[in-house]
Amino acid sequence: MKSPFNFFSGSADEQRIQELKGLTLFNGLRARELRELDELLHARSYQKDEVIFDEGDTGLGLFIVVRGRVKIVSSHAGLKRLAPEFGRGDFFGELALFDEAKRTARAVAIEPTEIVALFRTEFFSLLERDRGIAAKILYELSRTVCRRSRSLVVQEEHLPLL
Repeated sequence: MKSPFNFFSGSADEQRIQELKGLTLFNGLRARELRELDELLHARSYQKDEVIFDEGDTGLGLFIVVRGRVKIVSSHAGLKRLAPEFGRGDFFGELALFDEAKRTARAVAIEPTEIVALFRTEFFSLLERDRGIAAKILYELSRTVCRRSRSLVVQEEHLPLL
C-alpha cells in the first residue's frame, strides 16, 4: 500500500523518494529505507488558517511540512515568546511520538499547506521491523529537540529552532 503523496511534484515512485529525502528528518535515509518509511506516512492538506492540531489535544504523532507554512501558537509563556514558523522540510509536534500528553500549542497553516504525518503507532511498528531506520530518525529528532530545548532554556532567539 503506497502512501498518497499526490501533492509531491510528480507521481513517480522515484520522484516521491527524492521528495522524502529532501525532508530534514529523513535526509540520512537511503532509497530502500525511504520506500519502507513511505508506507507509514499519512499525507494531509490544510487551507490557510486551518488548525492542524489544537492546544490540549492528545498528541498522536509528528508532522512534516512538504509545502506551505505552519505557525505554532501557545498560551505557555516560553512558547508564546518563540512563536515559531515552520516551512518546507521542517517538522513539529515530535514529542507526541514518545507520549500521549496533551499538546502544548496550536499548529495553524498560515498558507495552503501540505504535510505528511508519522503517527506513534507506525513509528513503533518501524522500531520493531527495522531499528536501523528508526535509529536514524531518532538521531535527527534528538538533535532538533536539543536545539529547541537549548533555545528555550537560554532564551536566545538567535539559536536555530530547527
